[in-house]
Amino acid sequence: MTTNTRIWDQVDTTDPSATKNFTGMGGFKGTAIKPTYLMHKATEVFGPCGEGWGWTVLEDRYDEGGPIQAPTKEWPDAPRINAKLHTLKVELWYLGKDGQKCTIVQYGHTPFVYLQSGKIVTDWEVSKKSLTDAIGKCMQPLGFAADIHMGLFDDPTYVDTITEEFKLEKAEDKDAEMLRQKQERVEWLASAVETIGKAVTTHELKLLNVKYIREATRRNEPTFIARITRAFEERKTSLEKGTEAAA
Repeated sequence: MTTNTRIWDQVDTTDPSATKNFTGMGGFKGTAIKPTYLMHKATEVFGPCGEGWGWTVLEDRYDEGGPIQAPTKEWPDAPRINAKLHTLKVELWYLGKDGQKCTIVQYGHTPFVYLQSGKIVTDWEVSKKSLTDAIGKCMQPLGFAADIHMGLFDDPTYVDTITEEFKLEKAEDKDAEMLRQKQERVEWLASAVETIGKAVTTHELKLLNVKYIREATRRNEPTFIARITRAFEERKTSLEKGTEAAA
């Protein structure tokens, strides 16, 4: 941890249990972070909210967007109105080194009146959502949940790795959790080897080999790759001998 990244290094890794996948407007897909989790992390680093950190709303407004209209087939007299967007300008503050007050300003946005699945929708929780959005954006430059913003959660290997790390960190009996994780890996390998050993055709065998090698690579288990490769070669030889005998 360097002086310049002293905050970043404490908050850049996100507990997967505090996230969920979402699909936004326009089909955009991503990973959402539970707001309470971010606030808990901020409290860990800066102190209680209102004492070591907090925020001030600088601006609260509604902006008009382009015209929208419900489908006239279902609603012949559907009015043509403008979409509306709620915007909140927030200043996040926290106490830095030597107690000086540091600030970050960002905007939060939430659709207020919009067209969804052929219906004009009004969201009456926009103030809460815009505030959450703005606070999260203010925290981003400090490194909060940086692994998500950097796209690391798109990699299943990364998610699996930190999931196990957080489980170990939160476990009351760390030795038991380490043993459980080790046993889980051993059982997975045993299952893979057993399944490969039951392959009926060479084609099926090759498909299984690709599947398990890919998974072992994702798990970053070189010894598993070697064992799976050996199981593949053994079953391949067995199938080839069976074919020769039948001929």
